[in-house]
Amino acid sequence: MEKQVIEYAGIPVGITIPDGDRLKFIAVKYPVIELDGGTYRNLGELQSAIHQHLQKSEDDQGLFRVAANGSTAGAARRVFNAA
Repeated sequence: MEKQVIEYAGIPVGITIPDGDRLKFIAVKYPVIELDGGTYRNLGELQSAIHQHLQKSEDDQGLFRVAANGSTAGAARRVFNAA
């Protein structure tokens, strides 16, 4: 495993670093700060946690919800990117 930049709806929200056999998430954007320091089995688990967190959050997370879902978002829309 190596470090990865995690983007949500095209916006970098954090990085992952190896933590044993897991991934540790380091948040770089306030809307996901509550997930900072969390460890996940894999990238899919982290992406699911970020998506669920942003969907249930209010206020300043609106930017991410609109970018991710948009008014014409289709099922095939790609929300996550890990580089």
